[in-house]
Amino acid sequence: MKTILKLLYAVIITVLLVSCGGNDKTTDGPKLENALVKDSKITESLEKKSALYGKAESFDFNFSKGDNFKKFNITMIVVSADMNCTAEAKLCEEISSFIGGNKLVFSSSEEYALREEESPEYRMMQKGTIEINDNTYGGTLYYNGDGSNKVSAWFYGKLIFELPAIKSLKGEPLIIEIKGKK
Repeated sequence: MKTILKLLYAVIITVLLVSCGGNDKTTDGPKLENALVKDSKITESLEKKSALYGKAESFDFNFSKGDNFKKFNITMIVVSADMNCTAEAKLCEEISSFIGGNKLVFSSSEEYALREEESPEYRMMQKGTIEINDNTYGGTLYYNGDGSNKVSAWFYGKLIFELPAIKSLKGEPLIIEIKGKK
């Protein structure tokens, strides 16, 4: 009887282990974000030269510490219209005219995603909205940074979004490189 019970326990434990074997924390996230992180088109966009370079006038962030990592989540960035344009003159003029001296505001309430495999330079991804001239566009911030407390932090990254009003982009996304430090 003891042998049968031991055998029954072994079978039950084996079935439980096999049925739970595919569950790990990396597959619990939204499937769409994981697909975007692995997308080679995004990796190609990150490798392209930025059209604009700017410094954050201000930015908001939060962070929390996990068991083996620290989450650095950027929730808002304000960039002045006074950005350096390194694209061709026609594109720079069109962007400058469109922005019209107004600030660019990126905001997000999403969690970041790690990007260690595709881009060691930009380890986090933050989806959000970009507001320019009371118009809102969906975009993604790829960044790296750190915050030591609620007041002190730094980051650098690329903000990538579609801007159909700029015809000189020819359907390509606008890429803005941004730095910030508190």
